[in-house]
Amino acid sequence: MRRLAAAAVLLTLAPGLALAATQKKKPAAPVQTPAPLAEQLMRPELSVPSLRYMMLPMPKPDDALGDQQDGPGDPHADVAYGAYQRGMYRSAFDEAKKRAEAKPPQAAAMTLLGQLYADGAGVARSLPEAARWYGRAVALGDREAMLALGLAKLQGSGIAKDPAGAAKLFETSAALGEPEALYNLAILKLQGGPVPQDAEAAARAMKTAAELGQPDAQYAYAILLKEGRGIERDPAAAAMWLSRAAAQDHVAAMVEYAIALFNGAGAPKDEAAAAAMFRRAAEKGNAIAQNRLARLYAYGRGVDRDPVRAAAWNRLAREQGLNDAWLEGFAGSLPDADRDAADKLVAKWTEGFGPIAQSAVATAPPAPQP
Repeated sequence: MRRLAAAAVLLTLAPGLALAATQKKKPAAPVQTPAPLAEQLMRPELSVPSLRYMMLPMPKPDDALGDQQDGPGDPHADVAYGAYQRGMYRSAFDEAKKRAEAKPPQAAAMTLLGQLYADGAGVARSLPEAARWYGRAVALGDREAMLALGLAKLQGSGIAKDPAGAAKLFETSAALGEPEALYNLAILKLQGGPVPQDAEAAARAMKTAAELGQPDAQYAYAILLKEGRGIERDPAAAAMWLSRAAAQDHVAAMVEYAIALFNGAGAPKDEAAAAAMFRRAAEKGNAIAQNRLARLYAYGRGVDRDPVRAAAWNRLAREQGLNDAWLEGFAGSLPDADRDAADKLVAKWTEGFGPIAQSAVATAPPAPQP
């Protein structure tokens, strides 16, 4: 089910992060290297420059995309939802339509129809139709439909924009135990507007959603703990929640947790574990992780020193728009044979299921089934 991304937890610190859940990701900002260090990097006799500027804090995310979209989880969707999970979208649509129009109608099937219309999966994409089916499911008390319709109203997707109405739907869905609704409600409380701004209430709601296992909430709550927003600053607790979100493959949490491990911020310093965590995120296409992993290979920190892999990971990050003069100078000083080896390594990695650009991670709606 669609949701606001955990990046929105930083709304008041970085205005403009509350973007619609279907907007595309932007390239990461270039890493800024101080001029004196940049000059040192170009000296051929200096094979590995200073580590001073290596582990900078992770830049604030500049989009509000979730990493994936999940189908409705109500067991009443049975065959229809099973088909949806297997990518058989037309079959899912047909089965859900039968159940939605049955006597009595099934709310979960209506929610699934809304999702299919919203995605354009198995049927022509129609946001108004998606909102209509969500609305019918809401009338039957389906908590996931409340979440979906709330997001539609918040964004004005297929229905009139109504932030206050969205907040009410989130509140009702959260009261019925929907973790993502609780998470989104916490985001609204941080931002203010349709609901009164209340950082402490937001932190409490985010903690509850995190305890229910919602990975975006775990990441967001970690950021609140790290920044001391609405709750007392607690680096150790922040690192713990980052580790939980990372265990659920939350890429932004992986990067933040890796930085915490490398710096020993809230967790025991462990450069090898940090490198492994950076690699997980890098292989999922995160440009920041690719950049940090490249630096680790350049220095031999947490991993064996490997200039070829350093150059290869730097190239992948650069192709996503993350330009690092520090690493460009390092890679440029390598022998031709090493640069050729790095190019071959990138070609090998990007074949099949190798590292991919973060913007290519499955955030777009699935294609309609033939």
